[in-house]
Order: sequence, then structure tokens, then C-alpha cells
Amino acid sequence: MKCALCGFEFSDADAKRPCTSCPLGANCDLVCCPNCGYQTPGEPRWLRRWRGRRHRIRSTESPEPSAAISLAALKSGWDAEIVKVYAHDDAVLRKLTALGLVPGVRLQLLRKFPCYLLQLGHAQIALDKQLAAAIGVRAD
Repeated sequence: MKCALCGFEFSDADAKRPCTSCPLGANCDLVCCPNCGYQTPGEPRWLRRWRGRRHRIRSTESPEPSAAISLAALKSGWDAEIVKVYAHDDAVLRKLTALGLVPGVRLQLLRKFPCYLLQLGHAQIALDKQLAAAIGVRAD
């Protein structure tokens, strides 16, 4: 798993269970990041299997992994890692940083129209074309 807040990668076994004294107890599906303590619902088993199948299907059609391209040029459905932020002014850089879009973060482009919709862990972020063009990614 990857924390949507800090980007820390951890396994489901390493995750803390936040509600030890909660009456729901064992039925609680919240997962706590061991790095920052951010709580998110656990990913269902059927979703993990579905993503694994989609990744195996797409792996045959992905571009050269070393090629860095703009997020605006990435095809829908592909996974990528942010390698550079091309911000021409501080406002764009502050906005992307506040959204957690910094180098090293892994994402998936879900769609490009009517806006760029990104999946980062369990979070989804919508961007306009100007912000998407300011992000350099390396596709998987």
C-alpha cells in the first residue's frame, strides 16, 4: 500500500490498526500509515485482483520506461512516476506541492477529458491542462 498523504509505501501487515478500543474492533477496515498515522480504508481484495489483471494487460503496451514525458502526453490508464515539475511561477509550484504532486510520487492517469483525473493511492485529484503540462513523468 502507499499512503495518500505522505507517499510512504508499506505492506498491509505493517499497517497499524487505529481503533483498538473501538466497539467495531475486528470489523473495522481502517488502515493507519506507520509513517504519518493517516487513516484510510483498506483496499478490498477484489480491487487488488482487478488492478493486477489490468496491469498485466497494459504492461505489453507501455512506452519506453526511461522516457520522461509531460503528464498531458500520457495515455489514459497508464501508471507513471513524477520525475520533474516544470513550474514557471511560484503559484503553480505551491499548488502542485500542496496537492502532493512532487518528484518521486507514483500515480495513475484515469482520464484526460473533461479534466485530467489522477489516482494517487486512495485519493483522486483533478487538474486542468496547464497544471498537467507542468508535470514531467516517466511511464511504467
